[in-house]
Amino acid sequence: MRISEAELDLSFAEGLLRSPTLLTDVLRGGRFKRFASEAHILAAEQSAIRPKASHWWKHWWCRLPDGSEGETDVFVVLEAEGERFALHVENKPADGKLLMKQAVDYRRRAALKANDPMWLNYTDFETILMCPARFAEQHAENALQFDRVLSYEDVGRILPLFAGAAL
Repeated sequence: MRISEAELDLSFAEGLLRSPTLLTDVLRGGRFKRFASEAHILAAEQSAIRPKASHWWKHWWCRLPDGSEGETDVFVVLEAEGERFALHVENKPADGKLLMKQAVDYRRRAALKANDPMWLNYTDFETILMCPARFAEQHAENALQFDRVLSYEDVGRILPLFAGAAL
């Protein structure tokens, strides 16, 4: 049975919120490793900004100055030591497509929305491509547009749903 991208997004976002191990592992792997043991997710604050949204982390749309639009699959704002930072996560299942423009626009959106009160005034960010390791290899040039890749295989060590989706 195929696991949908929406199911994976939900599992990951809720896993970050409910599993200190997952959150710590994700942060340790990137530029916010210094906050790995103390960062907390501002889910309630994200919900308060968009009270009609079905999920605190989902459907964060942005219009870029060139008029193009895009969304972040999983948007998470965290706080530690008085600093706010964000994770902008693009989830690509094995059968997904990743165009260069989409990859480049992730960083552009993240930079544009930094210090924006409607995006919780984060001052720093990391863009993450979350996908099966094989997908990252097949789309290496586009994957390099993200700060890093988080493989389904790594996430699957904590969230079993991802282990099944990596195949």
